[in-house]
Amino acid sequence: MFETSKDLLFVVLSLSIFWFTIFLCWLLYQAARTLRNINRISEMLIEKLELISEAVTFMRDKVDHLSSKMGVVSSMLSGLVEKFVVNKISTNLEDRVSKKKTTTRKKKTKK
Repeated sequence: MFETSKDLLFVVLSLSIFWFTIFLCWLLYQAARTLRNINRISEMLIEKLELISEAVTFMRDKVDHLSSKMGVVSSMLSGLVEKFVVNKISTNLEDRVSKKKTTTRKKKTKK
């Protein structure tokens, strides 16, 4: 079968090249699977980031809408506070001032 050692060398070399080729094919297959997984992960990440961006935009719009309404509500509340609280304080102050004026007039008339 093998006439010289050179024939044996060629058989061993051909088997080595065959196994090296199989190893390179397996390595290429694993690299392709890894790249496919990375691609899937990046697509899912992009989808999640888009969802987060949409949620933040939605919340920002709601807050902007609410803040525009709060301007009207705060002006109404300030009007109510001024009407009830400030008027009540001013009437109490006027009452005290008028009482003080009457007591000082009485004291002056008694002297």
